[in-house]
Amino acid sequence: MPENIEQRVNKLRIKAAQRYNIAPERCHVGHLALEGMLERPSAICQIDGATNAQETNISVATRSMRLASAMKNAGFKPGDPIIISGPNHLDLAIPYYACHFMGYSMCSIDPSAEISDLKSLYGNIQPKIVFCQKENLEKNKEALEANRLDNVEIVAFDDMENFIQKHRGTEVNFKPSSDFDQSKTAAWYILTSGSTGLPKVAIITFDTLLNGVIEWWLPTRQDVIHMNMLMTSTQWLSSLIYFISSSIKPFVRLQSSQPVSPPLLVHMINTYKPTSTAWTPYLLARFVQAPAKVVDLSCFKHILVGGAPSEKHIIEEFKKLCDAELHLCYGMTELLVGCFDYNEKTTPFGSSGKPFSKYRYRLVDDEGQEVTEPHKNGELWVKGDAFFKGYLNNEKETKEMLTDDGWLKTGDIFYRDENDNYFFVERKRLLIRYLTTWVSPVQLEQIIRQHPSVSEVCVVGLSNPQTMEYPVAAILKKNGNVVEPQEIFDLVKKEMPEAKHLHGGLFFVEGFPMTPSGKVHRSKVAEMARQSERVFSLN
Repeated sequence: MPENIEQRVNKLRIKAAQRYNIAPERCHVGHLALEGMLERPSAICQIDGATNAQETNISVATRSMRLASAMKNAGFKPGDPIIISGPNHLDLAIPYYACHFMGYSMCSIDPSAEISDLKSLYGNIQPKIVFCQKENLEKNKEALEANRLDNVEIVAFDDMENFIQKHRGTEVNFKPSSDFDQSKTAAWYILTSGSTGLPKVAIITFDTLLNGVIEWWLPTRQDVIHMNMLMTSTQWLSSLIYFISSSIKPFVRLQSSQPVSPPLLVHMINTYKPTSTAWTPYLLARFVQAPAKVVDLSCFKHILVGGAPSEKHIIEEFKKLCDAELHLCYGMTELLVGCFDYNEKTTPFGSSGKPFSKYRYRLVDDEGQEVTEPHKNGELWVKGDAFFKGYLNNEKETKEMLTDDGWLKTGDIFYRDENDNYFFVERKRLLIRYLTTWVSPVQLEQIIRQHPSVSEVCVVGLSNPQTMEYPVAAILKKNGNVVEPQEIFDLVKKEMPEAKHLHGGLFFVEGFPMTPSGKVHRSKVAEMARQSERVFSLN
């Protein structure tokens, strides 16, 4: 019988405590990650599916210890902010693990980040060192100089060995740092705001992170995760979790130093046969629409599906192609983990699942009163030990998300049924205010997708001086089919009251801008809507 994640963590904690002669409670997630690698030295740790290069646990552990030692010798201390910005090549893991070993506060930024975002982030985070791609040296230098951080060293991944030698880094007698408060020291600064605006920086402390790792994997069967395939950069939560978990759980990490294009994705699946991954409903739909026999999905045993609501017909069609357990997960960066107990066999479709006993839950209406009856909407509030501690240097946003007594206000509207199944309705912040009516983009999108020639749709709100806002639909046609705009307007009018019609019109797109985590980038779609020639209803 395979050990569960709690048993595995306790085992690694005891072994690490013995190795470094410290009390078990002083062992943090960095100790456990290193111990997991040292325990299985010859096992494969990571594979780059784009180059087919791979690396063992002992190689990753040794390189990471040498860098961590060099950083300590260079004067870095627990809690110092460290930037890592690169694709998922094999070198990315080295500063990633070094930060966890030594108690540094790591912020991972997608290498495609705009210079304007970097300037804003570096002013907020005040990094002590930046690890990045050689081709991004100038971009990072400019962002640092804009914040008068001219003395911050920038190390290209190709030059890490020079940094290690300069500061006499060594794995000999290496010992992770344990002299810091795990409840107050940030392990991760995670960029959040998803597809809706400029990034905020969520704080995940070392103790919260370890709780999150445990609670992320508890609902998963122990015998199905042998190789996990990453789809996004480590700016995004799922990849961050998979990196730190791979030696703790353990499993092989399949990643890519190149953007995961459809041909590369097919190559990675057919060649390495991963058993688990995290996908968006959008990607599931692409597999459903792909030509038959292009890719063999039979290797998958567990697929986490999140980032957007799932449509029943897409799930049903995908299950015909792949027999994996699908975990339709509700979550957000600030929650760190899925906060509902979802079971593919027993959870009603459309529900996120039932509450976990370890967390507390509330639904709260617009007047601040708790909703106790079933089938009545309210904002979901949760309380637990795996959630974020606030936004870095942003007291206003923190107070909007966290109450004084520790409740996290998700900003998401839910209702519960008579059996305590919770159902996601809409993101509160995405609702469009048309005069005195709140309009749900998700509801309009579900209606428009009923049109047989619509492949995908995104509804956004644009400002309007007469009505406050109005909804606009961006539509991707299916396989180049002809779509008469009036058919879309009539479809909405048939099912929705006048106040919830497409008063801002619609326009057609050749494709949608996507976030690196695979979500439609709503703020960019809104910008497209402002600049596009829109079609309006004739009646």
